[in-house]
Amino acid sequence: MKKENSVFSDYVAILGSLTYVLILLGIIMMLPLAVITFHKEEAALAPCFIYPGVLSIFSGYLLKLLTAGYSISRLKRNGGAVVVLLIWIVSILIGSIPFIMQGDYTFTEAVFETTSGFTTTGFTVTIPEEAPKSILFYRSVLHLFGGVGLVLFLSLVLSNIYGMQLFSAEGHNDRLAPSVQNSAKTIFAIYLGFIVGGTTLYTIFGMPLFDAINHSISAVATGGFSTKSDSIGYWHSVPIDITTIILMCLGSFNFMASLLFIKGQFKKFFLHCETRVTIFLLATVTPITTVMLLTTKICPNVLSAIDNALFQVTSILTTTGLSTINDFLPRAEYALLPLLLLMIVGGHSNSTAGGIKAFRTSLLVRSIFYDLREQLESNRIVRSRKINRFGKDEKITQIEQSKNYTYVILFLLTGLLGSIGLMLCGYSFRDSIIEFFSALGTVGMSIGIATPTSEMSNATMWIITAGMLVARLEIYIFFNATARILLDFKELTKKRRSAVK
Repeated sequence: MKKENSVFSDYVAILGSLTYVLILLGIIMMLPLAVITFHKEEAALAPCFIYPGVLSIFSGYLLKLLTAGYSISRLKRNGGAVVVLLIWIVSILIGSIPFIMQGDYTFTEAVFETTSGFTTTGFTVTIPEEAPKSILFYRSVLHLFGGVGLVLFLSLVLSNIYGMQLFSAEGHNDRLAPSVQNSAKTIFAIYLGFIVGGTTLYTIFGMPLFDAINHSISAVATGGFSTKSDSIGYWHSVPIDITTIILMCLGSFNFMASLLFIKGQFKKFFLHCETRVTIFLLATVTPITTVMLLTTKICPNVLSAIDNALFQVTSILTTTGLSTINDFLPRAEYALLPLLLLMIVGGHSNSTAGGIKAFRTSLLVRSIFYDLREQLESNRIVRSRKINRFGKDEKITQIEQSKNYTYVILFLLTGLLGSIGLMLCGYSFRDSIIEFFSALGTVGMSIGIATPTSEMSNATMWIITAGMLVARLEIYIFFNATARILLDFKELTKKRRSAVK
């Protein structure tokens, strides 16, 4: 049997794709050494980053040698999804090692924190004021590389054909340039430009440089990790609040839409369906939240209520999770339902945000409208179905509509299943629904379950961890990869039985 045709050989080749992942992870784990250079008192923590970093890089080179004769330049059906799933699982497991070696985290807590970082969710078991600065920066580094996508980084070093397959498999559909490498470079330039700009503004408005760098990364990556337990609310600064709101929005916008905005093509930007969804939801939910903050006396006056409401609503819609109010969700009362809707919708497609995404939401609403219109009108009337993408009306196909309906249903069913899991852990229906959809939308704002001071069981942490991973991979990728692995395992088992006979 030719090794190119065997299932075993396929998976050896897939393992070979981890070569560059392991090297990249090694670099990621050693970046916090830059912080230790300026904070000599944390020198004892250097081995926590050096040892796993060097070992990861060495393992990458070793794996390259062992799998040199195996090629996956042409991936089979759903093969790209398998590679992407494997990349994320390995990245999380290896990325958790510095937390474990630091000594303040159990294995489950370390995996939980790493998953939250890479998936840009923001749930945490870390009390920032008690954590070393190198650990705080490492969490931000996880946001940095996880936000734009680990696969996108790999596309810079892989061949264009193979890189594009992974690029598409992870859910990136918009190409900003003719090749995936050029598209990746453009995205990085936009991404890093936002972070540098945000850091500059934060420092101008009085935030220390270390905090400014971390919060700029967190906001643009729509992550939510903070260097303070009070998050952005620690500074009680309207300019810092406004800067964060802008950064969160920029991070949650489609990269193609961001490029239109940067080029000054404002008409196309505002006609884009996702931009309209975002503006509509912000304009609708912010007033409700403002009234809630006033009636519950969380905010003393109207201006304060508007500022805090806009911040919290933007943070949830962009799936960031930064906040200006402690324990906001437990005190949200009647605003919880519209806020839950924001968690489900999320940011734009091809952005660092999570959720169903604004494009799918817009497509869902339009599809329902078109279906109802056809029911009411004469069958003789034929109308085209269109949706505006980047200033241009594009035709909606039946296949697109069907896939979109399926995705939304799968997303909601996954959220319900995870919520039931949390209820089995002893939490109420309301808290379980809010918490798991916060994980599934990669929001990271807690109702009180996943907090540094709460006593989460290991089962609770693993359920939320699974939700965060599925959310970052998106539903189709996770199910496609799982189905491919199960089918290949079945085929391999069948061949072994045949060989024995």
